[in-house]
Amino acid sequence: MNANATVTESSQYLTSPQRESASTSCKKCGTDLKLGAEFCHVCGRWVFGSNVSRLWKGAREGLAQTQIELPVLICMMTAAVFAVISLFVGIRIDPKTIGEWQVIQYWRIEWLLGAIVMLLFGVLLRKAH
Repeated sequence: MNANATVTESSQYLTSPQRESASTSCKKCGTDLKLGAEFCHVCGRWVFGSNVSRLWKGAREGLAQTQIELPVLICMMTAAVFAVISLFVGIRIDPKTIGEWQVIQYWRIEWLLGAIVMLLFGVLLRKAH
């Protein structure tokens, strides 16, 4: 099989307009890219933009599909993290007295109150549809 046949067979996978206008070298490290590559085989950079921009674009599309605003999502995620932290507070401490046990319970209550506050912020920030 000659080189032209390989290019012709591989070009059937280049259907996206992005791929047709893509350069043949990586913008980050300068390595020559293989035909149809989505990632640089040397540095791992996404060929059609930076990895951060690709992740940000995916996050925006996900938010648009779920119809949740970014501040609401941040508040809800923070509340979830606080709730999980409250479960593991005091896991490394072995309470020997009732006072130590009560301190651990107060820490748990503080984390749960933080989770409730963030959850309420998220609910209040939500726009009426």
